[in-house]
Amino acid sequence: MSSSRRIASPSPSLRPISARRVHNSERQQLIHTDTSKYTDDSSSSDTNSINYKQYAPASTVNLEHLEWSDILPYYLPFLSWIGHYSFRYFVGDLIGGLTLVFFQLPLSLSYATTLAHVPVISGLYSLGIAPFIYLVFGSVPQMVVGPEAPISLVVGQAVEPLLHHMKKKHLDPLDYVSVITFLSGASLLGFGIGRLGFLDNVLSGSLLKGFIAGVGVVMNINSLIIVLGLEKLMKDISDDPSQMDIHSPFDKVVFLIKNAGHFDPLSAKISAIGFSIIILCRIIKKRSKNSLVALFPEIMIVVGGATIFCQYFRWDLDGVDIIGKVKTKESLTFYNPLSSWKLIKQLGTSGFLCAMLGFFESTTASKSLGTRFDLPISTNRELVALGSLNLIGSLFGALPAFGGYGRSKINAISAKTTMSGAIMGLLTILTIQFLLGYLYFVPKCMLSVVTSVIGISLIEEAPYELAFYWRTGGKDELITFAITVLTTLLFSIEGGIAVGLVYSLIRVIKNSTASRIQILGRIPNSNTFVDADIPVEEVDDSISRLNIFNDMRQTSLNIAAIEEVEGCLIIKIPEPLNFTNSSDLVARLKRVEMYGSTRAHPASKRSRDQEMTRYVIFDVDSMNSIDSSAAQTMKNLITNYQRRGIRSLFVRVSSNVKPILRQAGIRDLLNHDVQELRYNEIQEFASHSDNEPVRSCRGILGNGPYFEHISDALRLIDCFEMVYGEV
Repeated sequence: MSSSRRIASPSPSLRPISARRVHNSERQQLIHTDTSKYTDDSSSSDTNSINYKQYAPASTVNLEHLEWSDILPYYLPFLSWIGHYSFRYFVGDLIGGLTLVFFQLPLSLSYATTLAHVPVISGLYSLGIAPFIYLVFGSVPQMVVGPEAPISLVVGQAVEPLLHHMKKKHLDPLDYVSVITFLSGASLLGFGIGRLGFLDNVLSGSLLKGFIAGVGVVMNINSLIIVLGLEKLMKDISDDPSQMDIHSPFDKVVFLIKNAGHFDPLSAKISAIGFSIIILCRIIKKRSKNSLVALFPEIMIVVGGATIFCQYFRWDLDGVDIIGKVKTKESLTFYNPLSSWKLIKQLGTSGFLCAMLGFFESTTASKSLGTRFDLPISTNRELVALGSLNLIGSLFGALPAFGGYGRSKINAISAKTTMSGAIMGLLTILTIQFLLGYLYFVPKCMLSVVTSVIGISLIEEAPYELAFYWRTGGKDELITFAITVLTTLLFSIEGGIAVGLVYSLIRVIKNSTASRIQILGRIPNSNTFVDADIPVEEVDDSISRLNIFNDMRQTSLNIAAIEEVEGCLIIKIPEPLNFTNSSDLVARLKRVEMYGSTRAHPASKRSRDQEMTRYVIFDVDSMNSIDSSAAQTMKNLITNYQRRGIRSLFVRVSSNVKPILRQAGIRDLLNHDVQELRYNEIQEFASHSDNEPVRSCRGILGNGPYFEHISDALRLIDCFEMVYGEV
C-alpha cells in the first residue's frame, strides 16, 4: 500500500499508520466520511481518498448480528469448501484415499486383534465410519481419523480381563468396546461444548512422550508373545488358579522369560521375514528424496503376501494362528452403550483415559498440520468433531477413532479436503461388505509384526527427548517421563498415565502457587529501584554493572550494584494475589526478612538482624487484583508486623484493589501506620519550617494512605526520623 493511502503517524516511528480500524464502531464512522484528512498533507483528497470498504477488516459484531451463512460454515466446516469443490480436488483426494486404505486396513486389523483383543470388525468399523463424520465436522483438511495404537491398547487392557473372567458363551466383546467408545466420545464432546480445549496446554509434553514410549514397549511385549506362538500357552497358565495371573506388561515379560523355549519355530520364521522386509522398506523411504516413495504400501504387500502363502502352504495346519472366519451378522447390528450401568462403571476410567490420550494425540497432529499448512486451528471445534464421530461409532461397536499425524502427513501429499478420509472409509465399508472372506488366512503373527513396527516407531523419539531434557536440565521432565514409563510397564497403561498426570498437575499447582515477589534496591545516585537479586558482572577492577541476562542463581543482595535502604525492606509484588500464592508470599517475605533475598536457602544462617527491618514498603503497581483469601492473609501479615513494631507502607495501589483493601480493613491498618509516622504533624511542621529537607516532606501522600512512588514513602520515613529523632 502506498504512503498516500496511510495516516501520518504521530508516533516517533518513521512508518505511517494504516487507515484500517479494528472496532466496528470506528468502521461505521469512517465508511461515510471524507477520508482525505487521513492521508498525507501532500496528497490530493480527490485522487487519494480511501475507499474504506475495500480495507475494512472482518466484522467484530456479536453473534446475533451474523447471518446463518456466516455461522454454519464455522460449526460445520465442510460447508466452507463443498461449494467450491472441483474435479481437481477430487483427483487429489482420491489418490490420498486409495493410498491410505492400502496400509490402514492391515493396521486396523492388527490393532483390533493383537492390541484390543476384539473381533476385526470393530477396527474396520472404526476406520470406515469415523472419516464420514469427520468429513462434516472436521476443520483440518489433511487430518485422517481412525483407530490408534495407544488407544487400542488401552481398550485391550480394559477388555481382556473382563473377557477372561466372564465365562458366558453369548458374551459379545463389542458390547464392551461400544461402552468405551461412547464414554470417550461423550467426554470429548462435553469438553468441546464447554470450551475446554485449553487443557492441551496444561499437561507437559514429557508426560505424553513418556506414555507413548511406554505404549511402544508394551506393544512389542504383546506382539512378541503372538510372534513366538505363545498366546495359547499364556491363556492356559492364566486359567490355572495355581499359576500366575498374567495381565500387566511386567507379568508378560516374566512369562516370556520362563517360557521362551516353547516358541513356535514356523511362526517365528514368518514373522522375522516380514519384519525384515518392512524395516528395510522404511529405511529406504527415509533415505529416499522422492516423496512418492512414501506412498509405497509395504505393510499391505507383506500382509497380503503372507496371507497368500498361508493359504497355499496351509500354515494354519502347522500351528500358525490365523484370523479365521470373521463373524458377521446378516443385518447391521446396533449397540446400546447405555444398556448396562454396571459396564459404564467398570469401563468409565478406560473410556475417559482413551478420551484424554486421543485428545492430546489429535491436538498434537492438528497443531502440527496447522503450522505446516498455515491453518487456523480451533481445538474446541476439533473436540466436537472427535466427540461426535466416537459417539456415532459406539453405536456400531467401533474402536475409538482419533486423528493421527503419521497417516495425515502421508495424506497431505495429494489430498486437498477431508473427502480423502471419506474415500478411505467408503473403501473400508466395501471391504466389510464384500471382501471379509479374503481375510480368513491372514496370519496373526504377521499382524503382530505390523504392531511391533508401529511400537518401535513410537519408541524412536524417546532417546532424543531424554537427551534433550538432560542437556537442558529438565529434571522434572525426566522424572515425569520415567515414572510414566515405569508405572506403565510395572502395572498398566491406566496406572502409568494416572501417575504421570498426577505428577504433572502437582508441577502445575506448584508453579501457580509460587509467589514471585522481588526485594528492591536503589541504584546509587538515583530514584530507580531494581530487583536486588539480579546478579552483577565485573567489567573491570573498579566498575560493576547490572547483568539482567544472568542465570538468576544469586542468593544474596548485590551490594556492589545497588543500595540497601537502611532499616527498610522494599518489596515488589509483580502479580495478582489470590488464595494460591498468598501463603507462599508470607513464607518468602519471612525469608527476605531473614536473609535479604528470596533465593537464599532456608537452611542458611540468618544474615539480617530483626532490628534491620523497621519498615516494609510494598510496591503493588502490578498487583491489579486480590481475592478475599489473599486479602485476609495480607491483613494478618500487616497486623503481625504492627505487633512487632514494623510499619507497612503501600505504593502505587491499583484502583481495582483499593475497594477490597478498604473492605478488608487493610486501609485502616495502613492509615494507622502512616499516623504512627506522624504524617499530619510532619505536614504541619513542614509548612512552617525554613529547613529545605523538611519542607520537601509536604504533600507526599497520595489518595488515602497510599504513596505514588517508593521515594515518597522513603521521604516520609526520613522526615519522621529527622524531625523526631527515632532510629
